[in-house]
Amino acid sequence: MNTKMDQPSNKEHDWITLLSDNCRTGGQGRRSFRPPQGVRWQFRAERAIRSAPLLRDGVLYVASVHGAVHALDAESGRSKWKLQVSGLIHSTPSISGNKLLVGCDDGKVYAVACDSGKKVWEAATAAEVWSSPIVRNETVFFGSADGRVYAVELETGKPRWTQALGGRIYASAHATEECVCLGSGDGKVYCLQASSGRVLWSKQTGDGIDSSPAVVGDTVLIGSEDFFFYALDAIAGGVRWKYETGLGISSSPAASGEFAVVGSKDGCVYAWEISTGQLRWRTQVGTVVTAPPALGENAVLIQAEEGLTYSLDSSSGQVLWKAGLGGSLQSVPVMAGDRIYLASQDGMVYALE
Repeated sequence: MNTKMDQPSNKEHDWITLLSDNCRTGGQGRRSFRPPQGVRWQFRAERAIRSAPLLRDGVLYVASVHGAVHALDAESGRSKWKLQVSGLIHSTPSISGNKLLVGCDDGKVYAVACDSGKKVWEAATAAEVWSSPIVRNETVFFGSADGRVYAVELETGKPRWTQALGGRIYASAHATEECVCLGSGDGKVYCLQASSGRVLWSKQTGDGIDSSPAVVGDTVLIGSEDFFFYALDAIAGGVRWKYETGLGISSSPAASGEFAVVGSKDGCVYAWEISTGQLRWRTQVGTVVTAPPALGENAVLIQAEEGLTYSLDSSSGQVLWKAGLGGSLQSVPVMAGDRIYLASQDGMVYALE
């Protein structure tokens, strides 16, 4: 099985899916991390925002819980267009070509034209879609709370295959040329054949999985509600190492070539050496951490439930700076040059610089 990762985008300011790109690198090595000096602009989206913003070609895309999708000018914060869909939105959308892919609680994934906000197609499931769509080889992969994984054509939304798993799926998948990895509410990590959906292997953990995996080389990295963070062999699913944190892990890991970082509900951020499982550092940043981290130049950026954004030194975990905006923050910050874009549960979108 070829488990080679996708290459990160070469366009420095693109942030097209959960944790920046299909590799789940969290933007590592491509953004500066000086402390923000102030708010360049702010935008009120009327309702709460739980998903992370996306950024491409100078446009910031934001989806509110109550089904409003906004396209904002990244320089000014002015609205370019707005689309209202019928379902609530909890998952982070993805961008591929001119399509913005949005999963909703009405059980559908919508493809929306990035330039106009017009709906192109919709693909239906039998329950809410909290899984962020992921695109590989002109195929869109996503899970549903109906316990199934779906593969549909990027161009038309027509189904290619559907695979039933053992529990509800709220986490997002990671897709390579040949396989799709994801966790399920039944506590298993699954690896599916990308072309057919056939289960290649599964690995049982001790509780449900809401963490979305990262894949580095031939290692699958994922957290579980059983308190453990796992490094699995991508070929056969065997456990290479695991590490117990203080509570369950619903945060998704960001991974570089050498280390992986994730938050835990015990309020700590953890960093491990991928090859050995050796703990690099652990830093307390709050009472609960469910948001995924982002990786910048020698720093980790993560949001805690108390409404604070922390920048941590990637080699030591030391707090470099922290910023509070007054609203609860649970999504991934987007970094572009000297600017950081944040969305909060009070419906505000901020551009810091």
